[in-house]
Amino acid sequence: MNLFQSKTWKNLKATPTIRTERVPVAKKPAPLPSKAASTKATQDQRPTASSSRAASATARSRPATPSSDDHGSSQPRPNKRKASRQRSPAQPHFDDDDDDEDVSAKGPAATLYKRQKTGRKVDSKRRIRSDEAFSEADAGVFEMIHAADIASVNKRSKLAVSITTEKVTVELQYPSNSQRERYDLACGNDTINSFEEILEIAKIVADVYLTEEQKHAFCDPDSGLIRQLQKANNFLSSIKYTMNKVLLDGFKKAVENYNSAIEGLLEEGALATNLDAMHHLPLRMVHFILQQVYDRAVSPKVELLKHYENGSDNIYGELKPRFISEALAEAGLKSDQVFVDLGSGVGNVVLQAALEFGCESWGCEMMENASKLADAQEKEFTARCRLWGIERGPVRLERGNFLQNAAIIEAITKADVILVNNEVFSQELNQNLIQLFLDLKDGCKIISLKKFGAGGDEVSFRHANDPENVLVYTELPYYSGSVSWTGVGGRYYIAKKDGKRLEGL
Repeated sequence: MNLFQSKTWKNLKATPTIRTERVPVAKKPAPLPSKAASTKATQDQRPTASSSRAASATARSRPATPSSDDHGSSQPRPNKRKASRQRSPAQPHFDDDDDDEDVSAKGPAATLYKRQKTGRKVDSKRRIRSDEAFSEADAGVFEMIHAADIASVNKRSKLAVSITTEKVTVELQYPSNSQRERYDLACGNDTINSFEEILEIAKIVADVYLTEEQKHAFCDPDSGLIRQLQKANNFLSSIKYTMNKVLLDGFKKAVENYNSAIEGLLEEGALATNLDAMHHLPLRMVHFILQQVYDRAVSPKVELLKHYENGSDNIYGELKPRFISEALAEAGLKSDQVFVDLGSGVGNVVLQAALEFGCESWGCEMMENASKLADAQEKEFTARCRLWGIERGPVRLERGNFLQNAAIIEAITKADVILVNNEVFSQELNQNLIQLFLDLKDGCKIISLKKFGAGGDEVSFRHANDPENVLVYTELPYYSGSVSWTGVGGRYYIAKKDGKRLEGL
């Protein structure tokens, strides 16, 4: 049978032969010695398949004993979101993440506050240390709101019911001769986190108040005081171990060791000496102190700020602390100058200017509820500055219409920097402000969210009587997170009073 039917063997075509040729490929140039070393180091660190399997087998056979750093797990896990209070639109968040400051990532004190690195000129006239805070006045005892005072017993952990109040209370010594602050270690997440706040205070003190030599006892990665607090906090932050009496005692012991070290430095006079050599405070420390004040004086009553007349000039909105730091520095505010905030709300900016720049700081607010909270903040602010041993500028808060308040009108005439959050001000109110600004001294700077009129770089004879002609505007950007009413950036203005512009017209 012919399997190929009509085809014969000689009709079949031979299978074609494919010829391959090797083409020489140009060799890559040899890497530089430094890169070759880097590549080799990376390869050496990369685990092999066998080593990975061996490590996995070892991990499976190892008992799951908790460690102080990973809360009982040797495997990496995603960071859990902490439960926190829902902030109202009026409640500020005093940022603790500033680009102007370097943060060390070494050892247990991974967020130690590094000293401020900004383009701002040093104000050599600024005095940091408070004489009263380092004296024996009033035996160091004064009225203040302790963290334990605002902790709700009803919100305590169920595991803490059998533990007495004495067992869940700890006292912390601040870097001054002032009284200690009481903390409740059994409070819930909706109040001040005592463990985290105490740890943050220790980190700030170590970085801002101590020399490099003095820091060793606090920052040693193995046995430092901050390490002791961090380890105790790591254990207690686990739900499983919360309110365990032994662990609570361990945290309290770490706090007592810290207190003893601070008291020793106070007796030596080291903290006072170190503060005398300083002329500025790191921004993160400023924001932390302001947050302490707000959490104690405003947060418990923040609902009061929701009562305002919609569509009026009295709508409440806040400028965030980071933006205020930048704007006031841009305006050149110094410790020997006067600052005025027109429409000061609960007084956040007034207090920040007094603390960060050490200047005389004024504010005026006409909303009753905001004014009451501002008074409460000023009182707690005074106590907090004394606790920290910090000298702040004089603070004066006025109530009423800033166009009519006699004390504010007088303060404006000597002001060096004025802030007006006129984002929602009516055209009529902005025009009235311009008339008020005619009494400003030359060189005074006004920070605002909008111009007060049409403005213009040129002054013509035709508009020589326009009061806005005495203002020279500089337009600047602000970025996302700078204001409470929107998450996007925008523009703000610094207007300088220059009466000489009208000369010759």
